[in-house]
Amino acid sequence: MLKAIRLSASDNVATLLGDLNKGEEVEIISAENQSVAKVVALQNIPFGNKIALGEIAIGADITKAGYPVGKAVKTIPHGQLVHVQNVRSARLDIPENIIQEIINQMNIEE
Repeated sequence: MLKAIRLSASDNVATLLGDLNKGEEVEIISAENQSVAKVVALQNIPFGNKIALGEIAIGADITKAGYPVGKAVKTIPHGQLVHVQNVRSARLDIPENIIQEIINQMNIEE
């Protein structure tokens, strides 16, 4: 089974360690390599991208490695790709046309 790593117990996302297809289940492991959950993908999610570990409300922090890395601009369902289509970075203001190009090139379902 494919795995994704949750770097901190406070994280609401995990990073995929391989490509995940819509409907497939991924095992979430801790930084100590302990199994902590299983999540079913709501869409295709490529290697290195984040999956929501629970529903994330609009305006909520996206937390990775124990630190806020962005804010949800849409409600993000459990199992959905967490990326530019539903998050804005806490560190970088990405122009809307670049966001759309990323969405197009990655074929992200919205």
